[in-house]
Parts: sequence; structure tokens; C-alpha cells
Amino acid sequence: MKTNRNDSCPCGSGEKYKNCCEQKRFKSGDKNQLTRWLISAGLGLFLAVFVWGVIEFFTTEHPEMEAYKCDNPNCGKIHYRQKVDSN
Repeated sequence: MKTNRNDSCPCGSGEKYKNCCEQKRFKSGDKNQLTRWLISAGLGLFLAVFVWGVIEFFTTEHPEMEAYKCDNPNCGKIHYRQKVDSN
């Protein structure tokens, strides 16, 4: 059975659950704190690198590319090369 926040605490202290044992779940002595910190740091680093990559992509010049069929008769792929202006 789930204990509601406003019920008496099951530890027998006579206080409400929200003022007693529920608070203990979020104390700094938690053994999973390092794991949560490492996951948060990794996620933050990933997001920072992702945002940096998106900004870098849209702020740099990219040469215009053109598709061409390979001259090799054994290669049936389409390749790309930098487009050359012929004025």
C-alpha cells in the first residue's frame, strides 16, 4: 500500500510522511548521487557538443556539389564533386 504524503509516517515518529521519511529520499548522502551526477554530466556534454555542431554547420560555408556518374564501367554508383563555375 502506498503512503500518502499527509498520512502519519509508518516509522512511528508521529509526523506526517512528507515531513519525515519522504525527505530522507532526497538527502545528500544518497549512494546513487555519483551515478546521477555522471549521467547528468555526460548528457550535458553531449548536448553542448550537439549544439556546437549545429551552430558550426550553419555558420560555415559549404561548397555546392554536383552529382556525376563514375567513368569506371564496373562502378554503378553516383559520386559527388565540387561544382565548378564555368563562365
